[in-house]
Amino acid sequence: MKKTFTILSCAVIMIAAMPEYTFAEDSQVILVTSTAELTAALSSAKAGDEIVLKEGVYESDPNNGRWRPFEANASGTAEQPIILRSEDPENPATICCNTTGSKCALYITGSYWEIRDLKVCNAAKGIFLAQSEHSVISGCEVFNIGDEAIHIIDNSSYNLVENCKVHDTGKLNPKYGEGVYIGSAKNATDYGFECHYNTVRGCEFGPNVAADHVDIKEFTYGNLVEYCTFDGTGIQGENGGNSFVEIKGNHAVVRYNTGYRNGCEKQLYGFDMNIQLDGWGQGTKIYDNTLYLDSTDVYVTKGWNCYAEVFRNHVEPAGCVSDGNKILQIESVRLWGDATGDGLFNQEDIVRIQSYLVGKTIPYISGENADVNADGILTAVDMTIMKQNLLVRDAIYLPDFSVSFVKEDAGKWRLTDGLSERKITFTLSAEPGSDLNIAWGYWDPNVENGKWIMFSLGNNTADENGMVEVEVDVPTDGRRVALEIWDYSNSAGDLDVDTVVLEKVITR
Repeated sequence: MKKTFTILSCAVIMIAAMPEYTFAEDSQVILVTSTAELTAALSSAKAGDEIVLKEGVYESDPNNGRWRPFEANASGTAEQPIILRSEDPENPATICCNTTGSKCALYITGSYWEIRDLKVCNAAKGIFLAQSEHSVISGCEVFNIGDEAIHIIDNSSYNLVENCKVHDTGKLNPKYGEGVYIGSAKNATDYGFECHYNTVRGCEFGPNVAADHVDIKEFTYGNLVEYCTFDGTGIQGENGGNSFVEIKGNHAVVRYNTGYRNGCEKQLYGFDMNIQLDGWGQGTKIYDNTLYLDSTDVYVTKGWNCYAEVFRNHVEPAGCVSDGNKILQIESVRLWGDATGDGLFNQEDIVRIQSYLVGKTIPYISGENADVNADGILTAVDMTIMKQNLLVRDAIYLPDFSVSFVKEDAGKWRLTDGLSERKITFTLSAEPGSDLNIAWGYWDPNVENGKWIMFSLGNNTADENGMVEVEVDVPTDGRRVALEIWDYSNSAGDLDVDTVVLEKVITR
């Protein structure tokens, strides 16, 4: 039976008299109409407060020498977050400083904040979240900023930046003009480095975001960038700021984004990975993104000695490639229960198959992986089995990756990078009963000037279906793995090696 699956696609200030707050009846809503009221409301904020800004401009006093004129040092709770929002999202309030060369417009130290539907502009820095967990910045527009627009800093984790518009940053220092900056550089001394599992979702970046639109720093784990739109217009390329997303932390995920280079010559990469310290810049997953890069001189991804898994990205022009000796370019993923096809079996797979079953539009579903009872259709039975298994253990088996390769010459193929310390299975097709003298090798960079190290796999006989399967183990130093047919013959003599086909390459 043929199996068919449908793939969907506080500061405290001195004033003559404290402003009067207006509280809605039986609630903790604080209605604010002036800069003084806003400053006071932030400085005295407590869990459950909802600070609501009337439409208007809330500009810091130029005579106030504090670098953080609008600051809060309080935390909400999961049940009672502190909310700072515009009264009318269609006519948002504006929080600003006086110039792009002075002060941070909004600085929040504390957890469980919701900052919604504000304009933040005309400052050296836009919005800072410090020592914050489980906070949200949503629906804000941040622009005309001297350096970075939104900074998640100083041991801030599990925060969300969603549906924001960020443009015109780096007006004072283009090399610090990031859209969203997560963490701190290794030489920072005033902040904690641990900024983990933050999400940037559904945001619009550009035009004129001068540096990387999202910058994920070293010492960070598990940050996620998804469903964003990037406009490369105005990237300046200073201090390495030449991509949509730059990744220096570990296990970041970049997916479901759309990027337009728009002819910006200073943008050299879609996504850029860098090692600032040993052990960092590793384990990135980049998949299901759509990039319009204008030129084949632009790389989809770049990252020397940065291990990354790159798959299912749609890129125009199609000739754009990735550059990096540890970038694994994956064609498909085979893993029981892995409905998202990301190489993991987890709760997200349950959500994905459930969404599919109720008819929701989803980015991708692997019918082969999600059909866990192997009956050829996806049903609630598959979802139930997946749920039961997930309760027992977090992961089942290791994923099998089908990886990319190119034919360089007759009987010679070059594989994707990123295969060191892996077992590889090669499947070839040839004439049934024929003999193939097969060799494989890798580039060893540790030898002076580098050297190809080749190994014979001996004679291998094609089975009655003309198939040959061989396995190899790639050492730690293995780079640029290749496969070659040295001789190809049958009982009648030599055969044309160019007719041998490398069908697939699987690695675990």
